[in-house]
Amino acid sequence: MKNSPSRLGEIIAIIKKYKLTKDITPKNVRLALEELGPTFVKMGQILSSRDDLIPKEYCNEFQKLKHSVKPMPYDKVEEILMREYDCAPSEIFEEINKTPVGSASIAQVHKAKLKTGETVAIKIRRENIEQLMERDAKLLKKVINILRLNKIFGDIIDLTEVVDEMYNRAKEEMNFHTEKEHIEEFGENNKELVYLKPLKVFGKYSTNNILVMEYIDGFNISETQELKDAGYDLDEIAEKLAHNYLKQAIDDGFYHADPHTDNIKIVDGKIAYLDFGMMGRLSKRNRTLLENCIMAIVKNDINEVAHILTLLDTSNDRPDYMQLKNDIRKVLDKNKTTEIANIDIKEFVTEMFILLRQNEITLPKEITMLVRGIVVLEGTLEKISPNINLINVLEKKVNPEEMLLDKDKITSFALSSVKSGANLLLLPSEALTTLKGINSGELRFNIELTDSKHQIDRIEKIVHLTIISALDVAFIIGTSQMVVKTEGELPFVFYLYMFGAVVCTLWLLYKLIISKFKKL
Repeated sequence: MKNSPSRLGEIIAIIKKYKLTKDITPKNVRLALEELGPTFVKMGQILSSRDDLIPKEYCNEFQKLKHSVKPMPYDKVEEILMREYDCAPSEIFEEINKTPVGSASIAQVHKAKLKTGETVAIKIRRENIEQLMERDAKLLKKVINILRLNKIFGDIIDLTEVVDEMYNRAKEEMNFHTEKEHIEEFGENNKELVYLKPLKVFGKYSTNNILVMEYIDGFNISETQELKDAGYDLDEIAEKLAHNYLKQAIDDGFYHADPHTDNIKIVDGKIAYLDFGMMGRLSKRNRTLLENCIMAIVKNDINEVAHILTLLDTSNDRPDYMQLKNDIRKVLDKNKTTEIANIDIKEFVTEMFILLRQNEITLPKEITMLVRGIVVLEGTLEKISPNINLINVLEKKVNPEEMLLDKDKITSFALSSVKSGANLLLLPSEALTTLKGINSGELRFNIELTDSKHQIDRIEKIVHLTIISALDVAFIIGTSQMVVKTEGELPFVFYLYMFGAVVCTLWLLYKLIISKFKKL
């Protein structure tokens, strides 16, 4: 590994070679990354899926970066195995194929056979890769400052933020202990699915630098002709794949973040996922918000989409709400006349990410990862079965009528009902904010309000009554839907919603009686 000063000089020389201080083009950046070596290639690959961070043309160019790199020589592999196991590899493995089946920036994979007879894949982390990536990330930040690249790229991306994001993602993939846990959790979540093959991991032989897994032989999912010849129904495979991925995201909150064709195989009639280094996790709150956002997009509910995006926003700045709604309207109107099955997911997502950047809205990382995963999966589905559209499957999964047939979805729908009722408050609350601005001097018009403080107090009382009324209606709707659609024992949330309805009704009656007495 080169020392820092010489590596710094090398990085600066390559950046100048490709004129990145003057002539910035996606192609030049890609060529520079390739020459800078495995660390930067990996960073570019990670960036290729982040069109929420960088423009689409850069993402497209970075997708051309090679996923395979020069493999470690086998004697180095043997040396790592001996160091990790503190014994000769021959004491554990009956045989090891010296030629790797795959070689990437972080690790390479060898097919092997255990002494116990199982055929396995040994994933071996490259020597000093963590230190190498950490060094290169720090040096790249220095280069950004030395060459003042943020001033050049400022209108495109925040380079420092990009470097941090790339390094953090790479670190996640370098942790083999975490990947082992990912494999086990994924298998547990999907153990009831007969069409999905869980990946077995051999924890006894796995370390921080070595991961021993079941070797999955079979068809790559992109080998469509071979699958047809073997008697597989490609439409069936595609539909099961789509349903399973949405289950991972919406039901489990734990999903494969990189479902491209090289990471999915078909073996013995079952779907098998590979490479669990990049996984995403969604909180229950964000799953509910995301599901409701999808429903709102399907229904062309601009207010609801805007409301949910502001709830998901992790930035400290509040967006211009009216501008946000106008931008959402443009995107939704563009697709409103298009049959839902014909909507281009990639194009739609790109437009939404542009919208978010323009309105300075930052979504949680796990949501952007999921959205990118969905785009990747849609590309995979197109290759194997044009007849299966992810949007159609998605629409059915989040459709309110479909949800109500599933007892597990009743609670989620009830929550949606309450939230929808609460959204009735948007107009009066915005009006109240405006009036307060007028009263404080923040907003000025060529009219004058008489006794503005008294008027605002009255409006505040009206808003409060509207809030409680809306919630009361929402609680009543939620409970009635549960009574109609639920067979047998009612869920616990029914009683909570009934309690909410009773409390809201009593509060409204109290306010009504009080107001009558005040008039006497």
